Amino acid sequence: MLLLFGVGSLACHALCAQASPKGGVSSGPVFLDWVAMIKTTWHQRVAMLSLDRPASLNALDPDLLHALGFALNEALTHGAAGIVLKGEGRAFSAGADLRWFAGRSAQGPEAHAAALSEMLEIGGRIVQAFIKAPVPVVSAINGPCIGGALGIALATDVALAARSAYFCLPQVPKLGIVPDLGATWVLPRLVGRPRAMAISLLGDKIPAEQAEHWGMVWRCVDDAELQAQALATAHGLAAMPVEAIIATRRLIDESPASSIQWQLAQEAHQQQALSRP
Repeated sequence: MLLLFGVGSLACHALCAQASPKGGVSSGPVFLDWVAMIKTTWHQRVAMLSLDRPASLNALDPDLLHALGFALNEALTHGAAGIVLKGEGRAFSAGADLRWFAGRSAQGPEAHAAALSEMLEIGGRIVQAFIKAPVPVVSAINGPCIGGALGIALATDVALAARSAYFCLPQVPKLGIVPDLGATWVLPRLVGRPRAMAISLLGDKIPAEQAEHWGMVWRCVDDAELQAQALATAHGLAAMPVEAIIATRRLIDESPASSIQWQLAQEAHQQQALSRP
């Protein structure tokens, strides 16, 4: 399964020609800035994708999101059996790059609308790519995880958070807009409606230990252990039958809209399909 992002397959092939399966990049000029925004490192069969704009706390703009899509595509193309997603520096991500938005909005209402559409379109594709990835995905969350970054980080199969991490949705109280990039889909499934509403409306910071207690993340770990724990989890998942992982993910994600009768029937169907000799 290939996940193509950006300006078309020709551009993707040009990028792929420059990026090696070990995360190295040639000196060619095509999309070099995009490649530099995501650091890919290989740990046996697990690819670690790191948001690499630490000076801006890995703030999200369309270029970074396009780069993340290309990096994910590259990892899958080169046979990754598991993915770890993390942020370089002091943050997972500070959310949307408001300076980028301000620059576009200064060009007028039409430019503002186009910028918003561009950001939400590529961001939505990233969220769906992780939710539907053909291999297990683990997020390693450190420092701030704000706004749209929350939707991306919690769209993974297993989310681990460092004790330095915190989560925040400032869109409603600070910006007068709604949470986005899947936050309104994933949060109620993880913590229930009352907490999802309070997190979204109040904009409070949710520390990692509270997030673990509420079920937003699987586990809160010491900062020094975050990467090792994420890699260990990804390696463990990569060693499992991937068909069973994908089928289980689908059953769990579809369950809120299913009746018990439908869910039991789907479980039985998957058991029959996966247990054939």
